[in-house]
Amino acid sequence: MAQQQEGHDDERARLQRVLVDDVRTLTYRTQHLAHAFAEHQTMHPTDLEAMVHVMQAETDGDPLTAGGLAGALNLSSAATTSVVDRLERAGHVQRERDAVDRRRVHLRITREAMGVAGAFFGPLGRRTDAVMAQFSEAELAAVHRFLVGFSQAMEDAEREHRSASSPAQP
Repeated sequence: MAQQQEGHDDERARLQRVLVDDVRTLTYRTQHLAHAFAEHQTMHPTDLEAMVHVMQAETDGDPLTAGGLAGALNLSSAATTSVVDRLERAGHVQRERDAVDRRRVHLRITREAMGVAGAFFGPLGRRTDAVMAQFSEAELAAVHRFLVGFSQAMEDAEREHRSASSPAQP
C-alpha cells in the first residue's frame, strides 16, 4: 500500500512539473504571438498590453480611465498619457467622456482596432475552438479552475515582489 501511495505521489509530482512547463510554454508562445501582432501593427508591446486591458475592461462592462490603465500597466500618469496618445493617433482607442460625470474619461477600443485584431487573431480562435472541442464540459471547468488559480498565484507573487521592492514610506 505504501509503495502504491509512493507511486501515486511520484506521478502527481511529475504531472505538476509537466503542468508548470506547459504553462511556461503557453506563456512564451502567447508573448511571441503578441509581439508578432505588435510588429505587424508597428506598435510597442506596452501599447498592445494597454489595448488588451482596455478591451477586457470594456468586455467586463467597466471601461477603464487613464488612471485605471496606469495602474494596470504599472506606469506613471505621464507615461500612460503617452501610450493613450499613441493608440488614439493610430486609431486603436478613443477617449469618451462619461455621460454622468463629464470630468471622467473612459478609454474605448475602436471598431477599426477590433477589425484588425479579429483578422489577425481569428485563425487562432478557430484553432483554439478545435482544441477545446476535444474536451468535455467537466474537463474544461477543471482547466478553467486551474488557470484561474495559477493566474491568481502569479498575481499574488507579483504583488508581493513589488511591495517588497518598493521604497520604504516615511
